[in-house]
Amino acid sequence: MAARGGAHWTFVILLVLLGTFLGVYLQRFDVTAPFFRDVIRSGFDLRDVDLVFMQFGLSFHLRLNLGSLLGGLVSLWILR
Repeated sequence: MAARGGAHWTFVILLVLLGTFLGVYLQRFDVTAPFFRDVIRSGFDLRDVDLVFMQFGLSFHLRLNLGSLLGGLVSLWILR
């Protein structure tokens, strides 16, 4: 029973991510951009971390929009 519950959460997260990607894609069009604007946008960006022996960058951003909500609702509707 526990493995089945874990599979449900994986499915929900997968569809929320897919909805977010779809929402970000639909932001590029003038007709759908007002509906799919980012509701939450946060994160951090370390563009250039320079150590003596190496140089790297690190970035993490979280974007939630209407597509994220729709993906979550669709996944819950499918799983019921």
